[in-house]
Amino acid sequence: MAAGAAMARQGLIRGREGNLSARVDANTVLATPGGWDKGRLTSACLVRCPLGGAPPAEASSEIVAHFVVYLTLPDVGAIVHAHPPATLALASRGRVPNPARLREGEAVVGRVELVPPLPPGSVALAEACALALNRAPVVVLAEHGAFARGRDIAQALVRIETLELLAKVTLEGGT
Repeated sequence: MAAGAAMARQGLIRGREGNLSARVDANTVLATPGGWDKGRLTSACLVRCPLGGAPPAEASSEIVAHFVVYLTLPDVGAIVHAHPPATLALASRGRVPNPARLREGEAVVGRVELVPPLPPGSVALAEACALALNRAPVVVLAEHGAFARGRDIAQALVRIETLELLAKVTLEGGT
């Protein structure tokens, strides 16, 4: 999984953090397994998950959020969940990156929503993510990380990368 390796290389995830999923068809997604280093995954490691049923035990703990997003937003083709450090630093101040700070931000991200602190893996977090991702392609989870949706993994990944760049620019710019 090149996307997991790219996230690890860029410091968007560390160790076993984060997760990715992609819609295979209307009823199935492929997801990264829980407890694995996403930077070292192969396609053989991915977990086939039927939408609407109980999540497979080997899937990531955040698979519930992925399921709710896919079921709520049928146009979403992929989801990336990362723990970008500059984004988390900004969120700890009650702020999210402003896409208007860079042209790339406006073009790639457009809008960012903040989801309040909720327990990881919970239905409450899943529902809050789905609501926020309906309004914006990227959401920051207070005290937790960020989710990006896309038509495919490449688009979701570039949104997370751009979110982190925006956060760095904001922190370094002091505003």
